[in-house]
Amino acid sequence: MEELVKRAKEGDETAIEQLVDNYKGLIRAYANRYYLVGGDKDDLLQEGMLGLFYAVTKYDENKGSFPAFVELCVLRQILDAVKRDNAAKQKPLYNYVDIIALGDMTDGENTPLEQLLQKEFFQRVVQAVNDQLTQFERSVILLFADGFSYDAIAEKTGKSYKAVDGALQRARKKLLEYK
Repeated sequence: MEELVKRAKEGDETAIEQLVDNYKGLIRAYANRYYLVGGDKDDLLQEGMLGLFYAVTKYDENKGSFPAFVELCVLRQILDAVKRDNAAKQKPLYNYVDIIALGDMTDGENTPLEQLLQKEFFQRVVQAVNDQLTQFERSVILLFADGFSYDAIAEKTGKSYKAVDGALQRARKKLLEYK
């Protein structure tokens, strides 16, 4: 075991993989004992792997056995992660918004949340236009959205005023019914 740890410490990938294989059961067992609010078991498994990495890099064969040191490092790393997650003093900072940045916003600017909602709405509208409308309806509604009159749209598309009006009415109905 000591030789394997020495090779892993020197960067031998095969030795590192072998150590991970040897200790993944132990790491999984410790990770399954604890819970992170808003996290999952993979987060704790990663913390356990960090503990194993720490054990490999810091192990001193003169101070004890490697398996005991790994167990200690893995457990401490997982417990530290759980403690960090449960630290009451950190909870208010998880979802904070910089009040200074909000104060600097002018009336014309949107908050980041409003920007995100607008982006999502725009994506849904584009998706609806692409999924629900025919090519002619799309071209008519885009021209109308650009401010062209019915007559100008009819001229640009080479269709009649009535065809343009019908396409706009169908497009409006389809978009209103789209969910």
